[in-house]
Parts: sequence; structure tokens; C-alpha cells
Amino acid sequence: MDNELLVSDVEGLSDLSEDQVVELFHYRQEFKRTLTGFGSFATSYSFISVTTGIFTMFGYVMATGGPAGIWVWPIAALGQLMVAFLYSDIAGRIPISGYSYQWITRIANPAVGWFAGWLGFAYFMLVVAAVNAGLSPVIAVIFGISPSTRNLIVIGVVLIILQFLINAFNTRIASLFNNFGVFTELIGLVLLGVLLLIVGLSHGHPVSTLFQHPNVKGAFFPAFIASFLFPLYTIVGFETAANMAEETHNAHRTVPKTVILSVVSAGIVGMFFLIAAVMGMPSLHGVLKSATPLPYIVDSNLGSTIGTVFLVVVAISIFVCGLVCMMSGARLVYAMSRDNRFFMSTTFRYVSKRFDTPFPALVLLTAIGIVVTLFSNSLAILVGTTAVMPTLTYLLTILAYFVAVRRGNLPDSLGGFSLGRWATPVGILAVLWLVIGLLILTVPKEFHAIDLWSLGIFLIGGLIYLFGFRKTTESTL
Repeated sequence: MDNELLVSDVEGLSDLSEDQVVELFHYRQEFKRTLTGFGSFATSYSFISVTTGIFTMFGYVMATGGPAGIWVWPIAALGQLMVAFLYSDIAGRIPISGYSYQWITRIANPAVGWFAGWLGFAYFMLVVAAVNAGLSPVIAVIFGISPSTRNLIVIGVVLIILQFLINAFNTRIASLFNNFGVFTELIGLVLLGVLLLIVGLSHGHPVSTLFQHPNVKGAFFPAFIASFLFPLYTIVGFETAANMAEETHNAHRTVPKTVILSVVSAGIVGMFFLIAAVMGMPSLHGVLKSATPLPYIVDSNLGSTIGTVFLVVVAISIFVCGLVCMMSGARLVYAMSRDNRFFMSTTFRYVSKRFDTPFPALVLLTAIGIVVTLFSNSLAILVGTTAVMPTLTYLLTILAYFVAVRRGNLPDSLGGFSLGRWATPVGILAVLWLVIGLLILTVPKEFHAIDLWSLGIFLIGGLIYLFGFRKTTESTL
């Protein structure tokens, strides 16, 4: 952009109006601010989607770490909460769309900021397809469709198109879908968890069940560590509220709270339901044999009717998760494009005045999601790769935060959330956690195929930057 925004320009300006905050960063307000506090929370919580993660990964956890594997969840939730605290601190200082791309570019290094944007875009290219690949079998069961490969692909494509239509023609409508999905998930998981706990305890299942592990070859610890793929895939996307900041009322105050609340809520609800599901297992052997472990547990304890209701709740939650993934991805494309740091920027920076949505960016995410659905035959690879991308992005962002603090480039809070003197210890804990997370996702030989995919994405991004965007990132925004 022609006008540079100096970090010093944003200090001590807590009384600015919402539109003036955007103008402060040399942009103009293009979106209507339709998201309330709950709507902001819902975007982050839906992206995390405890239901999606547990339904997709429960069988994997039982096969690797067994019932004891569920205890990776609170460890990961606490680690991600440290990340969420730092993200909330930055979101209160720079409340505009583009999250890590914008933040790193402005407070540390434009080239690293572009690379964070590339990692985010690569993540969204894969995660839309990954989420709907997990939903397709559920839809097939609910409607009695044969779960053949061809049918599942067709269902996945139809789901992506439906999510596009909802997203493209009105953000408020998409937000209403999202709010309903969050309400359904929270109520559904809590009620179902209570029922499973009651039945499990009435059947005399001992509490020691929660600490059992399968008879795996070799030591238990490596299998337990492998279970971390589950929360590292699931407890991500809490920064979505920050990515929707320009569509949120009083964003510099609202977004930091909703980012933190989404992680806390997901951590508590997820742990409660995992305990309930394990206590409700008829047998570990039966769960490991079942192609759909959670429906098997629900059907065995509560009957097929409640099992069907549970599947409907699962379907709604996963669908809304995919909806929000596409919504957030489109905002990142828009944010990079308005800075001329994305392909065909003139096209993808466009915001429809009629629908108040980044229509071309949504079309792009939809097209890519369909292509990935058609040609990817491994949900495991998609899941693993979509765990690596955000973890690395989080690490880059927090390191950039410390660089900005050291250089004195960190803007003052605009009157919202600030960690103050707690930023350093919280940030150190977050960095340690993220480094451990990356090691977990890359070192075990079971994840080496994921490493190759991730490495390919990094190399492609490096080439695109060198030959396409190096000159555009030679100055700050």
C-alpha cells in the first residue's frame, strides 16, 4: 500500500469509533458490523467444534492411547489457552481481518507475515474438505445412503456448495446458522454426556476405566503421545473471532474475550463428554471394531432413537464447522488481497455491496474445497496436515509478538484486553507448548507422510513468495 501505518500511530487511541479504528490502519470499513458478542464467540467455538473433533478422532484415540488417551485433551487445552491469551492481547491492539498475517506484518516482519498468510491459506484449502469428509459418512447414515467412495465424494461436494450458498448471500444468515449450531452442540453434548455417565455408572463401570490403555506393542508413552494429534487437530481456529473483527461490534473489546472463552468452553465441554463416552463404552474391543465408535456407544446405551438424534446433532455441528472454516478462509484471502499480497488481488479484494460478503474469495475457497474432495483419498493425511499448519502459524505469531516487544513496536491496547506483565510468562509457556506440539506432529514415524505434505506446502509457499510477492512485502502496511 502507498500509505504506511507507523506503530506509533495507534498508541493511546482507545476512544476511536469502530470505523475510525479500521481507518487507523489505512483501510475503509467495507463490511457491516453484524456480529454481537455471542456471534463472535460462536465463530470461534464452531471452528473448534468439539463435536467434529471427537466424532472424527475418538476411534483413533482409543486405538492409540486407549481410554487413558483422553487425558491429552486437558493438557492440550491448557497449552492452547496460553496461545489464546497471547492472541487476545494482539487482537485488542490490531482488531482487523487477517489475524496472524496482519499482526506479524505490522509488528515484526512483512515477509514472515506473508508466509503466515500463506500457511493460513494452505490450511483453509485443506480444512474445508477435511471437515466435510468427516461429515459425509454421517449424512450417509442418517439418510440411508450407501457409503461408497463415490457417494461420499458426491455428498462432500454438495455440502461444500451448500456452505458456499449460505456464506455468499448474507453474513447475518451465516451467523444465525452458526449461532444455532453452537447452541445445538453445547446443549446436545452436555445432555448426552449426562445420560452416558448415568448409564455407565449404573452398569458398574469403574472410574479406573478412564486410565486403561490397549495392549499395544512397545511402551505406552509413544502411543499416548500419538493421541495428541486429536486435540491438536481439534482445538484450533479460536482466532476466527479475530479474523471477523471488522464485522464485529466493539471488536477490540469483544474479540479478546470471545477467543479466550471459546477455548475454555471447548476444554471443559470436551473433557466432560470424553469422560462420559469412555464411561459409557460397553467394551473397548467393541469400540475398536466399530467403524463409528461414538454412535456405537450411544446406541448400545441409549437406543437407536437417541442414537439418531445424536447423529443429527453431530451433522449440524460439523456442517456449521465447515461453514465457519469457509467464512474465515475467505476473510484471510480478502485481507491479503486488499494489500496486493495475494493472487489476482483486484478480484479477491472485492466485497459485494448487495450481500455484504467477500464473494470472489468464497468462490475460490469453494472451488479448491471441491477439488481437494475429488482428488484426496486420505482423511488421515488431511487431518494431520491441518494440525501442523495452525500450530506453526501460532508459533510464528507469538515469536513475532516477542520481537515487537523487544523492538518497542507493539501498539498499545485500544482499550480492550491486555496481558500486561503476564505476557512474558504466558508467552514462554505458549512457545514451549507449540514447539512440543510440532515435535509430536512431525517426529513419530506414523506422521512422516504428513511431514511430506507439510514440507511440500512450505516449499511451494517459498517459491511463490520469491517469484511473486517479495517486492510487495519490502515495506510495512
